[in-house]
Order: sequence, then structure tokens, then C-alpha cells
Amino acid sequence: MKNHWAMEFYDRASSLGIPSKMDNMVNGWIETVKFRNKIYFTKSSTYNLSRSQYFQGVDPPKIHEHGDYVLICGGVNNVLTDIFIIPWNPFFTTIRQGEAINTYKPPREYFQYKFYLRDREARWRMSVQGGIKPVLDVTEWHYNPKQALNFIEAT
Repeated sequence: MKNHWAMEFYDRASSLGIPSKMDNMVNGWIETVKFRNKIYFTKSSTYNLSRSQYFQGVDPPKIHEHGDYVLICGGVNNVLTDIFIIPWNPFFTTIRQGEAINTYKPPREYFQYKFYLRDREARWRMSVQGGIKPVLDVTEWHYNPKQALNFIEAT
């Protein structure tokens, strides 16, 4: 079963009365939402316990869009545990320094910028595959679900 962590988080925000609107769904997954008229590019990811990380991809056209935040909702063992609300510019500046990688076996092609969110020594770090492999410390943008809802409510 795939976990739609972002949908669970969206439902929690809506149930609290936070002004919410789904702007875009792709193949049954939330891609873009608005909370309190701020645009959030949204991803769901399941935590890999053995590697202490989240792993996800971003389609290349997304780097040319504009918004306010990137919302990454993650969990483990069917429990939503981690929310990252990363300002749009630092996230996509880091993504752009990577390299779009073909995620399919040839002859098929589907390119994405792949990134990791890794829990290392009590710090959360974002890195990308390919390119110059920049690292962005995202610890200050890491929340539990309740803290993230409080942030959105106050923003």
C-alpha cells in the first residue's frame, strides 16, 4: 500500500478550519495545494529506516514554476511523522544544482531530479543526485505534524 502522507496532512489541516485548496493532483497524488493562499508544492515519501532517509524526485518542468513553500510529508509504519516546510527558493536552488536522471530502464525515458532528506547527527540535510551534489541543512524546516499545522495556521 502506498501512503498518501500529503493527503493525510491536507485532511488534518482542512479539519482544523485552515483555509485549504487542492490546486493540482497528478495520478491520484497531491502535487500543489494552497493553505491560507500560500502555494505549496507537495510530495509524499516513506522513511527508509535502514538508511535513515527519505528519497523523492521532482519533474524538471517544476523548477520553472513559482510558489511559496515545498511541503514534504513523510512517515513510517503507517504513521505520519515528519513534515518539512521548506521555502521555495532554497529548495529549488538546491534541486537545480543536481542533474535530471532517467528513472526508467532504456529505451523508456522519464527524467527527474532525485533528492534525499537524511537524518544525520541530529540534523536533517537535503542533497541531490548528480551535478555538484550540494547539501542544504533543512533542520529548521522540519516539524512534527502538529508543529507544521501551527506554522501554517500562523503563516
